[in-house]
Amino acid sequence: MKRLVLFFLIQAVFNSANCQKDINNVKTSDHKQVRGTKVFIIPPDGFISATTFLGFQQSQSSSSIIVNEIPGPFSVTTKGLDENGLKTQGMTLKKKQIIKVNSYDGLFLETEQFAYENYFTKYIIAFGNNEFTVMIVGLFPQKFKSIEKDVIKSLYSAIYDPSVQIDMANSVNFGINIENTKLKLAKMLMGSLLFTVDGKVPPESEDKTFFQVGQSLSTVEVTDKKLYTLNRARKMPFDNLDIDENEIKMIDIDGISGYEIVAFGTNQKSREKELLYIAMLYTDNGYYLLNGTARDDFENNTTLFRNLTRTFKRK
Repeated sequence: MKRLVLFFLIQAVFNSANCQKDINNVKTSDHKQVRGTKVFIIPPDGFISATTFLGFQQSQSSSSIIVNEIPGPFSVTTKGLDENGLKTQGMTLKKKQIIKVNSYDGLFLETEQFAYENYFTKYIIAFGNNEFTVMIVGLFPQKFKSIEKDVIKSLYSAIYDPSVQIDMANSVNFGINIENTKLKLAKMLMGSLLFTVDGKVPPESEDKTFFQVGQSLSTVEVTDKKLYTLNRARKMPFDNLDIDENEIKMIDIDGISGYEIVAFGTNQKSREKELLYIAMLYTDNGYYLLNGTARDDFENNTTLFRNLTRTFKRK
């Protein structure tokens, strides 16, 4: 009997130690708004606002806190946060718990990933409702385990303020000029600016022309820029993608070089023929990606996409 009692006592202690508390935060003067989002957190000491992604970083330890707002139901966008889904992204699930984040449904996960010749620990807090999902990822090399408690504490300081108005164009370190074009700035998603004819994503207008500008979220070393751009085009959701070698052109914009590709293929969802435009401009440690799609008026839309790309500037 004593052994049985001891077993349940040990099990209770174990469960208590591994059970994360629900989050019920009040915004304080220490909270910092994550640029380009409605999320506020208290970053760990030594972390500064990141320039290549939405969040905070500490260069010395290669640690980051990355925030993404996703316009989709929490129940749908978090389906891949399981053992199999994370495995396809190279992550091993160590722990997963259901929590509440300021009354929103949420999840807390601990994962592990090998990248850049290091093992990283990644903590993830995701929460939302039927309209949106927020995903906050805190990651650090395991050799810097001393920072672990500070990263978890920062994630658990999260507050989502739906009343905040976001200045999308000034939330990123790049831009294009859409003046006198048919496009409007519609949304910012994961640090990328999305443009449509009616300013909505997905567009509700008859004209489904779409254009996107973003940048790599992590350091990327590219030796063959042309091949890398081709491979990126081939990863787009198109079947029977037809790439004309004559439509692969080298470009130089805002002091950085790259390639642009014009191609045609069958959209995997709509099953319609579509124009695909991709331009990639490469920096020393990453790239900027500009891509557009259109279902009709291919010649004029190709001209539009090329002209937009040539207005690209870094801030």
